[in-house]
Amino acid sequence: MVAGDIFNYICPEKTFDFLNDLSLPVLAVRGNSDPVYIEKYFEKFSNLTSLHLNRVTLQSIPFAGISGTIPLPFRNRVGWRENYLMEKVAPLIDSQTIFVGHTPPWGILDQVVGRFHSGSKMVRKLIEQKQPRLVICGHIHEAAGVENIGETVIVNCSLPKSEKGMMVEVGQKDKPVIEMV
Repeated sequence: MVAGDIFNYICPEKTFDFLNDLSLPVLAVRGNSDPVYIEKYFEKFSNLTSLHLNRVTLQSIPFAGISGTIPLPFRNRVGWRENYLMEKVAPLIDSQTIFVGHTPPWGILDQVVGRFHSGSKMVRKLIEQKQPRLVICGHIHEAAGVENIGETVIVNCSLPKSEKGMMVEVGQKDKPVIEMV
């Protein structure tokens, strides 16, 4: 699972080759640092799937996602038309869905330099209404961690340089097991 900011503008082919060679299917959304043209890479590689406004089921577990970030507090390349996109993604989400978006929900793992919130109020509203099983997001590198909104587990996997990654194990019915590695 990749929650955006897939590569750093240099040699995207190497990044996509690496992801395509993994032994598990790779589902991803674009982040604010990812240009639109990378969508073509999802079509080019057999092991990569874009979750943007898409629902994919793997081993009976549904996944849905949305690319981009809200336009504030910073300008970025993939600004949302939030109302339109939330209307499109909402029907793809239910209580069993793992929802992947680049931007965290407002007030949850979204503080920039510990001072102000930069999550999406529309993502928060969507989570409160649909209560997906798990939400995986990124975007705010200094706010990596795990929290809940109701029964929904929120994972900001956008790790700082001091961390190596986050392992999320999901079974058919159990709560996810999450570990920073």
